[in-house]
Amino acid sequence: MIHTRRDFLEAGFGAALTAAASTPDEGRNRALAAEARDRLRGVEAVPFQRTTHPEAQWYPDASFGLFMHWGIHSVAGLDPSWAMKKNIPWYTGENPERYQGREKYYALAGQFNPRNYDPDKWLAAARQAGMHYAVLTAKHHDGYCLWPTEYGDYNTRVYMKGRDLLGPFIEACRKHGVKAGFYFSGPDWSFPGYPVSMDEAVSYTPQPGAKPFDQVAYERHVTGQLSEVLTRYGHIDLIWFDGEPVNFNRTCAWIRQLQPHIVIGRVGDIANTFESGHKPTEPPEGWWEHCMYLGGHWGNSPAYDIEPATVILERLVLTRAWGGNFLVNLGPRPDGTMRPEFYERLGEIAAWIEHSGESLVGAGAVSNWHKFSACPVTRRGTTWYLHVLPNQFGPIQMYDIAERPVSVKLLRTGEPVRFRYCLQRVAMDLPYSQRGKLDEVIAVAFEREPHPKGERY
Repeated sequence: MIHTRRDFLEAGFGAALTAAASTPDEGRNRALAAEARDRLRGVEAVPFQRTTHPEAQWYPDASFGLFMHWGIHSVAGLDPSWAMKKNIPWYTGENPERYQGREKYYALAGQFNPRNYDPDKWLAAARQAGMHYAVLTAKHHDGYCLWPTEYGDYNTRVYMKGRDLLGPFIEACRKHGVKAGFYFSGPDWSFPGYPVSMDEAVSYTPQPGAKPFDQVAYERHVTGQLSEVLTRYGHIDLIWFDGEPVNFNRTCAWIRQLQPHIVIGRVGDIANTFESGHKPTEPPEGWWEHCMYLGGHWGNSPAYDIEPATVILERLVLTRAWGGNFLVNLGPRPDGTMRPEFYERLGEIAAWIEHSGESLVGAGAVSNWHKFSACPVTRRGTTWYLHVLPNQFGPIQMYDIAERPVSVKLLRTGEPVRFRYCLQRVAMDLPYSQRGKLDEVIAVAFEREPHPKGERY
């Protein structure tokens, strides 16, 4: 059934949005996107304020998420978008074949056709490993869109006969109870005349005879795509901007009208995002996350080994101990499958989650643990969890603990751990030979909060 815009205006935008999620009707989708664009005309730019919406408060306890960079770059195993550019600083002396040039890179659009796409399998493994949210690249800087947008020349409408790759991802997230997010690039290098240099060593200058950049048309292009992303799939939990969208404050106010509950990150509600090797040196303020790719670069990277489960869990522990979320990335292959190692790593972590997950996923931070503990610490109420990582070889102890523990046990087995409490020091005996190869967790229960150094957490 084809629906008119009047149908949506009369039924109410929120109800129509919910209905659209369960009825993949292109007439309905176009009408909803048109109504969303109409709403933008009446929106004023107001200073951005971080969300207080009750349905957004899942984020600080989400703990662990799956990030996936996927698109035409996956065909050649390239770093998304950046492979078009010369002289990328982080490529220096390493794999110069990553550079493809603009023409060769965009030619990959004709080869991208994921015949074995099965996000249900991805999200089932993610959920078993304790992941509570997932983010998929709807559009990277290259401008290629994973849905049949009416805007631009690089998308599944032009190259895949209108196939929608975002819809199955959303359905899989909902099926497995995973919060669903879309990555959306603020810049779009595919837009005619977009002011970006394809050589990082050279500043942008317009090419002779090139079509001039039209800022008004560009804003219409970007907000048009956003109107589709935010209306085709019903309730979306997170929109992850890489680079601010056009007219940031006005656009965010408009997004809040369309989906009041949504979390806006990497800019916006998420105060800080640390990528790959960049880690915070002290506990960040507000909501924050650490995102890291597992092999070589953000996209499909078959030439590189995937990091072991020990590294993934260590980063997760250190992030949670300071109150952040860890968003771990692996790019799917061009046929829509994941590398076998993806399932192997998540399987190892799922086995750990089975016995020790309470110490991490949804657990609170003890952000100054490094002042009184040899190991990272998380907590639930008056139970504190010491995370004995594989690289921890020294004594396992805490100082300035005013309360004697009620009990100390190994979370993996439930067995008691011998400890000594003297002069406000808790020292625990856990021989290296009795530790597992991942994070070994000691649960230390107190009758009251111990408040080392007199601080609260």
